Amino acid sequence: MAKRQDHEREYAFQKVELFKNKMLGTGSYGAVCKAKCDQLLCAAKLLYPVLFQTIAPDPGKEHRHPFRRFETECAFLSRINHPNIVQYLGTYRDPDTNAPVLLMELMDESLTHFLESSPGDIPYHIQVILSYDIAQALAFLHTNEIIHRDLSSNNVLLIAGNRAKITDFGMSKFRDINVTGLATMTTCPGTPAFMSPEALKQPPVYTEKLDNFSFGVLLVQITTRQFPNPTDPFETRELVDPRFPTQAIQANVSVPEVERRQAHISLIEPTHPLLPIARHCLKDRDFERPSSQQLCQTLDILKNTPWYQESSQQNLHLILREKDEQLLRKQQVITENQELMREMNEQITLKDTQLQNNRETIIQKNEQLLQTKDIENGQVIKRIGQATETLQQDKAALQTEAKARERQLRKLNQELQSSEENTSALRQAIEQRDREVAQLRQTLASKNEEIHNLSTRMYQVALQDTQTAPMKLITTESLPDAPVDIGYGSSTVIGNKAYFNSYGSETIYEFSNNQWHELPQRPNAMLTIVSVDDMLTTVGGGSVTQPYSSKLYCYINNKWVEHFPPMPTKRRGPGAVYANNTLVVAGGFCDLINLNTVEILNTANMQWSIVSSLPVPTHQPSSTICGDYVYMHSRTIDQEMYSVYKCSLRQLTQSQPSSAIWEKVVSLPVSYSSLVTVNGHLLAVGGWDSKRDKTKDIYQYNMTSWTVISQMLTPQYGCVTAALPGNKLMVVGGHGAPRKCEIAIFA
Repeated sequence: MAKRQDHEREYAFQKVELFKNKMLGTGSYGAVCKAKCDQLLCAAKLLYPVLFQTIAPDPGKEHRHPFRRFETECAFLSRINHPNIVQYLGTYRDPDTNAPVLLMELMDESLTHFLESSPGDIPYHIQVILSYDIAQALAFLHTNEIIHRDLSSNNVLLIAGNRAKITDFGMSKFRDINVTGLATMTTCPGTPAFMSPEALKQPPVYTEKLDNFSFGVLLVQITTRQFPNPTDPFETRELVDPRFPTQAIQANVSVPEVERRQAHISLIEPTHPLLPIARHCLKDRDFERPSSQQLCQTLDILKNTPWYQESSQQNLHLILREKDEQLLRKQQVITENQELMREMNEQITLKDTQLQNNRETIIQKNEQLLQTKDIENGQVIKRIGQATETLQQDKAALQTEAKARERQLRKLNQELQSSEENTSALRQAIEQRDREVAQLRQTLASKNEEIHNLSTRMYQVALQDTQTAPMKLITTESLPDAPVDIGYGSSTVIGNKAYFNSYGSETIYEFSNNQWHELPQRPNAMLTIVSVDDMLTTVGGGSVTQPYSSKLYCYINNKWVEHFPPMPTKRRGPGAVYANNTLVVAGGFCDLINLNTVEILNTANMQWSIVSSLPVPTHQPSSTICGDYVYMHSRTIDQEMYSVYKCSLRQLTQSQPSSAIWEKVVSLPVSYSSLVTVNGHLLAVGGWDSKRDKTKDIYQYNMTSWTVISQMLTPQYGCVTAALPGNKLMVVGGHGAPRKCEIAIFA
């Protein structure tokens, strides 16, 4: 049984199976093979049995002993957890050799194999993604005072050729800082071609920037696909003798690292954005190299450059073109099979005609024999008998031939059925390809959404640092009235179209081109609408026969279909927001009580999870995303009716259900207000003031208080708002003017 100790919980695999005939790689003290832990495929690192001895290592050289390296790697992996570090699953004893086995997550290939097997240059955006993943792992290790010491392309593993994780922590050390501020270590045992100058000295004295130098070597290798092969670190040069200026002496002079690796660096285009980062990391002195955090920031900026986006789109277009070519070949096969079926049908028809003709011939002969029977003598009768006998023989032969033709016909029918099954399989393959193309398009939309989210986060940071000035109202105009009363409902925007629904109605209305359009009715009311991956989606709801629902429906091809798995909790009137492949559903009403339950759906893996609850139960909350934060405002009658709570998406996706991560911000001066985000600014529209009067004020949140920045044309509360492109705020319905529709345009 394999076990892993993680915090205070112990995980155990009931059955571990090692596939020693499926080796993934070999090293100096062990090999890696495939393994199966219960139903999970993983990787297993095994010590060579001949090396697993209990002899004591030489003093000062413990890291060279295979068992010590194995213990070190297990200890490090069991204490760290990061998406860009190979996941540790536990340890296990090989029943054949009783040697220890390290169980890890299964990866596709090493960076070395990926670079060597690539038919051409690696796309620029893939270079940046792999470099960013490695830098993220180093930043995590260095923040936790860990130095890897053996970072090389052999110790970087890939998934699907576009995501990287580092592995092999047998040489890693926790940083031990002396009075000089430097790490005191034993001789660094890493790969020489990736090692920095200070690590190769005797005795070595180095910091975590030893790994950053190796990262620079990796950048050169990623951009050139050439394994590093630096020249000699020293060269003999003729220098002036300081004692006798007129004389020259021969001396060994150290060669700068950039010059040692110039043969490979010269292969990189001078304008390549990764070139200056690599040269910066290859500085001879460690304090001149960038930190891991600086590397992450620089690479993150490169992910938003036009060069990166163009490379990503070109790669996606190439994949789509290959899929189209595959679909074309499948269609050609279908056409050929259809032609073959047509020929078979013609053959069957011809055989049926021949059989019918034979039957008619037999009938005609029999009739002729009967007609001559009465007028001919005994000889004729004898001949008739002979003819009859011959006819019977012919009949038997024809029957035999008919049976053979029937067997042939059944065979042709079976072949025809098989062809129809093949055609159905091909059609299913085409439909699968269509789904894959749709998935790729969704991935492209997700990438565009990530770029938009990054811009929103940068704006949020700027808002916190500079106390952004209030928005400036340009004009307020009236729009065509809504077709029905709208209040306490929800809204969402997809492109230039806005969608609205009222809390008690089954109908959703679309507003586009300054006109209202009615969509097909949903089977229930009291639902919430939200845009998920640019798909109009309804969350929860209720009806007469089913008071509470956990289902999600998407509006696809003018129909409502269940595209996402249902929520764990049934509810109606919840708050719902979506960003970064994460759908957040909070609050609502179920079993005659208001809920504070919060659940999130990861649309990448279609998995729901329950996260930290809202501090107070709430029904029909007004919700929005501003920057990286989810904001919720309760619109129920209780002591929290003026409160607004916020929580970051990152905290929601990483927290435990019991953790308190929701933060109460400055209370609104009104209740029953509607939250909305316009151009990165958090606004609260309308509401019910302390005198129970409707207000037409529009408030802006500036991180310390709520400030009135403009007013609506009509005072109202419980209205529904939507942020349209071009800094436009659309306000619909509410108590006071249930069908009133207006728009405010800000600078």
